Amino acid sequence: MIEWLRLTRELYNAALQERRDAWQKQRKSVTRYDQQAQLPAIRAERDDLAAIPIVVLRGAIHRLDKAFTAFFRRVKTGEQPGYPRFKSSRRWNTIEFDNPIDGDSIVVGSKRLKVPLLGKVKLHYHRPLGSRPCTMNITLDGDGHWYVSIACKDVASKPLPATGASVGIDLGLTTFAATSDGERIVNPRPLRAASIMLERAQRRVSRRKRGSQRRRRAIRLLARKHAHVANTRREHHIAVARSLVARYDTICVEDLNVRGLARSVLAKSVNDAAWSRFRHWLDCKAEDAGKRVVGVDPRGTSQNCSRCGCVGEHKSLAVRVHRCIDCGLTIDRDVNAAINIYGLGMSLRGAAPLAKGRQRSAKSTGARSGHAFLAPRTTKSGL
Repeated sequence: MIEWLRLTRELYNAALQERRDAWQKQRKSVTRYDQQAQLPAIRAERDDLAAIPIVVLRGAIHRLDKAFTAFFRRVKTGEQPGYPRFKSSRRWNTIEFDNPIDGDSIVVGSKRLKVPLLGKVKLHYHRPLGSRPCTMNITLDGDGHWYVSIACKDVASKPLPATGASVGIDLGLTTFAATSDGERIVNPRPLRAASIMLERAQRRVSRRKRGSQRRRRAIRLLARKHAHVANTRREHHIAVARSLVARYDTICVEDLNVRGLARSVLAKSVNDAAWSRFRHWLDCKAEDAGKRVVGVDPRGTSQNCSRCGCVGEHKSLAVRVHRCIDCGLTIDRDVNAAINIYGLGMSLRGAAPLAKGRQRSAKSTGARSGHAFLAPRTTKSGL
């Protein structure tokens, strides 16, 4: 599989050069299907490529086509385009299978994975497939482990019972999230908790001689520690999202400009919280459970009073309590913002705003979070 990575990267770079040169010299666009049609002739001349399954070679071409599709989409929307670039060995760690196997026989007995031309590979199975598999990716992680991701077609949803409840969510750094019901979810800060361990591992890499076997071992150890931090963060996101989806039918959450916040002085804390990834898991769990997530513009939600609606003085992040000079409301800053987010979210979907009694009851706060776990639709298992 390491040899497959090397050859598919070579094919990807050659296909990218062909597309670039064809446009620069002839103003001609080369499509995915034009390049896939050349694969039989290339395999006839190259014995090493002939030893690779055709679905793997098509997957490399498909990956390049997706890169160009994303490039043209960004050009049309006025974003920074980012032309597809040639891949180095450090930026190429995934083998993509284009329609690998028909039917449900891709996994055998929950212990073997069928890989074309390679046979049955031992597998630590994560969970049963939801339906018929359509694509499969095998990835070499930085710590030296292989993972397989299988996407399935026509996955049946698993709707949860309706509760009739709705909630507003304010995302933060002191607490990971606060709800309009007064609940405050603890921020685990996995990167900060592992900072000393990561610094030691990074110093160990810096002391090793470049190109040596000891340096490669130190890099794998560092990658393993970073993977532990990422896994801790992901599990927390999934647990919180699953808990919210199980308790509420409509979830109103602020639609933050995370990319802009990640360029501020709070960049490290913002990246550690990873609000964009949490929003991704919240959307996935809500879609799977038949619930609804409403994005709300966060402007003014922390400054305005949730009881009387007056616009108070600007509060810095150090001020954690909202005190209204008009109505006298004293409430946690994040809970006040969550109530405002709830009212805006309900107005966006045509529902009634939050009741006054519920606003006053939101003074009570909690520090609990959900712990239920449901795996995503794309299965990621270790080989």
